[in-house]
Amino acid sequence: MEERQKKRRRAVVYLMLFVVSLAFYLVWYLLDGIILTEDAPSYINMQSDREPGYCLYLWMFRGMFGEAWYLHAAVVVQCIVAALAACAITVRLTELFSLELVGSMGVLAVQYGITLLNRFVAQRRYSYFNSIETEGLAYSLWVFYFLCILGILYKKDKKSAAGAVFWSVILISIRKHMLITLVILLIVMVWAYIGEKGWKKAGIYALLACMLGFAGTKLVDCSYNLMTRGVFAPHTGDSSFILGTELYLADEGMAERIHDPGHRELFLEIMRRADEKEYNIAYAGKGWQAVEDHYSSAYDRIKFDIVMVVIREHQEAGKIPEADREADYNRIAGTLMRELLPACVPRLIKLYVCNVIHGFVTSILKVHRLLNWAALALYLLYAATIAGLCVCRHRRMRTRIADDSCNPVCFAVLVLVSIVVNVCFTSLTIYPQMRYMLYNTGLFYQAWGIMLLELLGGFGFRTRKS
Repeated sequence: MEERQKKRRRAVVYLMLFVVSLAFYLVWYLLDGIILTEDAPSYINMQSDREPGYCLYLWMFRGMFGEAWYLHAAVVVQCIVAALAACAITVRLTELFSLELVGSMGVLAVQYGITLLNRFVAQRRYSYFNSIETEGLAYSLWVFYFLCILGILYKKDKKSAAGAVFWSVILISIRKHMLITLVILLIVMVWAYIGEKGWKKAGIYALLACMLGFAGTKLVDCSYNLMTRGVFAPHTGDSSFILGTELYLADEGMAERIHDPGHRELFLEIMRRADEKEYNIAYAGKGWQAVEDHYSSAYDRIKFDIVMVVIREHQEAGKIPEADREADYNRIAGTLMRELLPACVPRLIKLYVCNVIHGFVTSILKVHRLLNWAALALYLLYAATIAGLCVCRHRRMRTRIADDSCNPVCFAVLVLVSIVVNVCFTSLTIYPQMRYMLYNTGLFYQAWGIMLLELLGGFGFRTRKS
């Protein structure tokens, strides 16, 4: 009877938590309406160079609610999923680390805080969850993925591993840079299983899980294109991401590396127009922040306003059929990317360093002259907290003080690993703007707060009364 009452009270608490969270996320939709971002038309129109996940998401609601209401339905569901994610991470971290009310509310406040920062502080001034862009869905699904990763790390259960593979497939199908989920999964599975299974078995299990996840994404991608275009093939346009960066770094002297005379003419025309608009690195200021600011403002303009326009003009002049233009564009972009790559490598390395610095700052703060140093200080304090908690836990073990809660140090280190993987991988292919880095921002502060609570426990405060 008493156990049943506890379950009922818990269910009521969870329901209240969900209702409050849903109200929080829906209020921005009611205030701001639907935000149509620059990328929104490409997903709505199901362009072949976009990953299938978010295109299918919008297509499903268009089929159910019609043209007039489907975007509203999609945004409301994004808010519902965001509320579920906020509940899930609050409940899960409370259970794992035996948090009291203050700790649980802190976890939830950080989850809400990211949206408040985006709405009132960030340049965009809107909540991602009422916008038509991949992050409106991917941020929440990342939480479910990360909770599965924590389950592997702390519980070593098969359900968590299966869940992590499942969410990886969904996330990669929404955003290609979510390939980082498989890298993190590989690291965590080896980390979790190496003690009981050894290097060899742990590595094999991790590789199998990642191969299964990667195969799943390819199956979704090819099946989607078979459904929409009648061709069992992956989406196009991946090479254009690297090409955009190469063209930002290139100069006209690199034309000699392009073998096809027609492609060489296209390259020179692209460079001429980019130079007119000052869209290349020669016009960037000094210092990593100046380079990053200029690169981030020029990157999309090179791709959308110059490369696509020049190649489209070339296709029209050559009277290439409309149905063949996507494949032709992909072929030209891929050829240019491969031929320019060797000459661009030294400059790519310099730009990569700028990207990485920018990415680490943006993962926890906004880039600013003063905040850049503050970010460094926060990372150092975070590392010092990890070290301090390790010492504290070691002393407890020596004095045989029982502690049933999970060690938050593993959570904190995992968040750092996730930040490193995200920053380093994203910086290779595109600039690490804030919306690509926000996935781990809340986790960073949640992990840090939980560690601080346990450290305070050593001075007379406890996370949960025993």
